[in-house]
Amino acid sequence: MTNANFSLLHPFSLSKATLKKNHKSVFATVFILFVLFHSLSLSPLSQSPVQYAQGHFDHLAHYNGGGFGISDEYYVNQQLEPTYTKPNELSHIMFSIQDNAGRDVHDIVAMVEIYSLSGERVSVFPWTHLEIGDFSVPFVFPKAGSYHIVLSVLNSDIGPSQIINTVPPARSILGDTSDCNCERGVFNVSITQNFGTIFVTVIYVSIFLAISVLGAALIWIFWSRRNKKAFNPLSNNDFIKYSVLFLAFGASVVHLAVAPGHAGLRLEYSIFLITASAVQLAYGISYVLLIFSEDTDAKIRKYDKMLVTRKYYSKSLKLNLIGLMGSLFLIFLYLYAVTFPPPLSPNPHPEDVDIAGIVDKSLEVILVIGIVFLMRYEKKRYLYSIKSSSFKKV
Repeated sequence: MTNANFSLLHPFSLSKATLKKNHKSVFATVFILFVLFHSLSLSPLSQSPVQYAQGHFDHLAHYNGGGFGISDEYYVNQQLEPTYTKPNELSHIMFSIQDNAGRDVHDIVAMVEIYSLSGERVSVFPWTHLEIGDFSVPFVFPKAGSYHIVLSVLNSDIGPSQIINTVPPARSILGDTSDCNCERGVFNVSITQNFGTIFVTVIYVSIFLAISVLGAALIWIFWSRRNKKAFNPLSNNDFIKYSVLFLAFGASVVHLAVAPGHAGLRLEYSIFLITASAVQLAYGISYVLLIFSEDTDAKIRKYDKMLVTRKYYSKSLKLNLIGLMGSLFLIFLYLYAVTFPPPLSPNPHPEDVDIAGIVDKSLEVILVIGIVFLMRYEKKRYLYSIKSSSFKKV
């Protein structure tokens, strides 16, 4: 079976006391588990200790995708679209061929073969001239199972005129290059009926349960404090505190959502976004602990809510400075990336302004304003507490 339908892909520019006592180890554990969990959604791009190009896909598939170098000249990324391709479903086998410096390659001649696990050649797309190394091949896998996808790239010193649109005989050794002056790479994919549905369901259930646990904990703490005599209704300043908490969580979610797409452009970008997301999540959790910390005696708080201890003020100042500097750094980094070519980018132009970036930076701008307001408010509370004679007696 042969098929010569190649299609080009354009590059994308792409108890409370215990909790307080152990909060550092809790944050460290949350951060490590967060990064490890999300890293499962990013497939390894190479078994080599040195990572080169990461491709120009709109996202980096964690399943039925990968990449490695073929010879000393090319680095190839491959993935399926949709990621969880089912039998008898139209799919696209996507390739991004780049040199080992991460640059696009142009004017190459390539061939794609598809073999079943038994070694039978199911289909072949003959030698074709490509203007750019980013391209896709449409194909319908006939049944569930594992398949081998063989990509052949003709060496640049060979004239392609005699080989265009030809098909060589099938081979028993898929990576053998004895029948052509070319380089070959073999990729493995798995076609299943229900794996994608099961995997996505588990991920969403896990996220829902995590959010539910956090929400239940916040509600429990709120109601337990409300039943105490020292409870005061929420003021405007308390509302801003809660807003800062949820703004940090919102920015964390956006960074997590866009990380796979940036991994398709550069793996380091995705690692940075995951780290930023984890730090913002830890910042939000820290604010939960700060809001519900017992900073002064209950009777004193009931008498005057403005009173605050030196220890509480020191914690809030450090936390607000971390949030302020981190948010400003992310905002200015984004502005730089949409104005100039970002560092390490394989593209010589800035990133596009998209809706995810606008939403994320809007959250962070409001977050910065809220943090500045809270820093002034907490300083006012601390100065008031120093001057209060009743507070000195505590």
